[in-house]
Amino acid sequence: ERNVSGAQVYSGSGVVISGETAEKITGSTKEAMVMIYTGTKAGTCIAWSNDGGTTWHDYSGNPVANRTKGADPRDPCVFFHEPTNKWILALYENGTTLYGSDDLVEWKQLSNIDFGFECPDMFELPLDGNTDNKKWVLHDANGSYLVGQFDGVRFTPEQETLVMDVGPDFYAGQTFFRPNLPSGDVIQIAWNDHWNGGIGESPWERNATFPVKIGLVTHERKMKVTRTPIQAIKTIYQDTTTWTNKTITPQDEKDGLLKDVRAEAFDLTATFDLSDTNAGQIVFQIANKEIVYDIEKQLLLGKPLKPDDDNKLTVRMLIDWSSLEVFSAGGVFSYSEQFAFTPDDESVHLFTRGGKVALEKLQLNRVKSTW
Repeated sequence: ERNVSGAQVYSGSGVVISGETAEKITGSTKEAMVMIYTGTKAGTCIAWSNDGGTTWHDYSGNPVANRTKGADPRDPCVFFHEPTNKWILALYENGTTLYGSDDLVEWKQLSNIDFGFECPDMFELPLDGNTDNKKWVLHDANGSYLVGQFDGVRFTPEQETLVMDVGPDFYAGQTFFRPNLPSGDVIQIAWNDHWNGGIGESPWERNATFPVKIGLVTHERKMKVTRTPIQAIKTIYQDTTTWTNKTITPQDEKDGLLKDVRAEAFDLTATFDLSDTNAGQIVFQIANKEIVYDIEKQLLLGKPLKPDDDNKLTVRMLIDWSSLEVFSAGGVFSYSEQFAFTPDDESVHLFTRGGKVALEKLQLNRVKSTW
């Protein structure tokens, strides 16, 4: 039995409710999961479950808002705004349009901002960890984002548009409904593809990025989003190997520090001291992929990245069969790419070109399969 509205189900949000709001939608005050999504050729629709997601029911009053003849407007992002005691819906509609509701059913348009393309997401974060100085972030599917204020009606940006991931494949990042998470952290997962054709995988459609905790810091006099893999990755480490105070040279390409490493899924972090080096490049060779930091041009994978103030460079990378995620500068630098690593090549190498580099520490954690 079909229990969703519309021709196709496009992306949206999931929230947990109880009491009067639940009763209006489900007929019971019992706690319920509610999905707010775009039903194409219908509009913004609701499906609900009061058995933990085992069974789902189509809300009889669908669509509840945003009627459409096709797929637009779409991608409702819904969250509860405590200061105004109402639900907020951000929608891809002539940029991003904001709606408000007391019950998830009756929606009133609040405002519009000329920003964004598909899959909006919106959340509040402390700047530099200061809970007395919180800012709102509004971002779209591309990872473009604004930082500013939200008063329950309008989003007011305080700086120009920036991008949270510089790789070729970050798209449609969405965060979890925060009240569900004990930590209250903003945890994001994105689709690791930017409509560029994939790598021939089947029957699935690309893959997801690893969950990251989103932060907000002042960096180079701007407020910037940070993306950091969640701490829980440590629970799936298979083993850990650490090297400290080594010198990396061009000769290491054939017989180097990592010559005995065999790994196809791993979490690697390396810190280099660049204060006294004559090398031109630092190269990680992972199977058939080169991950290069150009020391002179200050580029990682061709994207701008300066060393820290003390001339240290820390690079973290998560590698899996078809995904590469690289982080640096405390998460300000984030790079997501879907890549076809050679399946039978588990080699990992680290070497330089043009001279020597001091490696302070390298930690490689091989990761167990989760399925």
